[in-house]
Amino acid sequence: MPASVKGAVKLRKSLRQFSPDLAKALPKEIGAALKPITRAARGYLPDDGQVLSGWIARENSQSRFPAYNARLVKAGISYKTTPSKPNRSGFRSLARVFNKTAAGAIYETMGRKTPQSRFVQNQNSKYSSQMKGDKKMEGRALFRAYDENNGKARDAVLKAIQGAADKLNQRAKA
Repeated sequence: MPASVKGAVKLRKSLRQFSPDLAKALPKEIGAALKPITRAARGYLPDDGQVLSGWIARENSQSRFPAYNARLVKAGISYKTTPSKPNRSGFRSLARVFNKTAAGAIYETMGRKTPQSRFVQNQNSKYSSQMKGDKKMEGRALFRAYDENNGKARDAVLKAIQGAADKLNQRAKA
C-alpha cells in the first residue's frame, strides 16, 4: 500500500545540491528494494503457450487488440526511482513498479471489474492465476508480487529515505 512521506522531493533536491554521493546512493538503495517485486512479477506472467490462442500475435492480422508476447510483457515490467509528476490531488510517487506494455496491463487487471466475463473465464481455465490485493490495488502479477512482499519493499524504501535524511543532517551539523 502507498505510504505518505512529506518533504522527500525537497530532500532529493538537497541531496543533489549538498551531497551528490548520497544522491547517487539513494536510488540504488530504493532500486535494490524494488528488484524482488519485479522479479516475482515476471514469474507470475504466463508464457505464450499459456494464454488464449486468439491473444497471440498472428501473421497478416489487422486487429487493434494488443497481442500477448511473453518476452515483451516480461521485459516491460520495470521500476522507477525518480519522483513522478504530481497527480490531480498533488501527490507524487517516489518509487514505483509498472508494466510498459498494453498486453501486460490487460493481463494484470483482467477480471477486476467483470470476473464472470467469457475472456476471463477462458483464460482462468487455461492458466489459473490469482488476483491479489484490494479494489484498485488488485492484480495478477505486479499487485500480487507487491502483496506477497508483505511490505518489505515499502519499509526498505522508507528506511533508505530516512537514512539519507539522517546522513544529510549529520553532515550539515558538522
